[in-house]
Amino acid sequence: MGELILEIFGTVTGLLYVWLEIKHRRSMWIVGIVMSVCYIVVFGVEALYASMGLYVYYLGMSLYGWFKWGAKTLQARQQQLQPDPNPDFTPEPNPELKPVHLDASTAWMTAGLLVVVFSGVWAVLRFLTDHPAPAMDAAITTLNMVATWLLTRSIVEQWLLLIVANILAIILYAHTGLWFTTGLYTVYLVASVIGYISWRRKI
Repeated sequence: MGELILEIFGTVTGLLYVWLEIKHRRSMWIVGIVMSVCYIVVFGVEALYASMGLYVYYLGMSLYGWFKWGAKTLQARQQQLQPDPNPDFTPEPNPELKPVHLDASTAWMTAGLLVVVFSGVWAVLRFLTDHPAPAMDAAITTLNMVATWLLTRSIVEQWLLLIVANILAIILYAHTGLWFTTGLYTVYLVASVIGYISWRRKI
């Protein structure tokens, strides 16, 4: 019963998280901390070790993202306080961090991370655990880890990685019988498409 309650609560906070992510709000990182703690327990009980490890990673990245986005927002506000030679310029009252596209150097780094992280996670799951689906869980974990790293940099292409990850997650969690989580990732899939379109419009 306790696991089910945590799964439901994790689902609710997950829905709030993805809504805030689409809106490009810094407060999503706080919600992400709460969601991560819930799913660390849920996936640990189900022996989905890579998924559990992913949420440990999310926990750390949520803390990192909160401070990184805060620093960039503060920098934007400080720049607006500087005198501008254009007298007709009117600064925004609440400047926000804007999404950006993936540049060439970050794209190569992203590709390298995908290969290295997947290989490492798959090897651990395949040879050191009794995981029922090591390749799929490793792929889900890798795509989400790299996407979250891109998210801390406000890169719009992180949504494309999440679309693939969410499709795989729906298949895996439905097979495991985590139906609330399966529903959550179905919403995540739809939200990933919406988020990608929304962020592109902000650029």
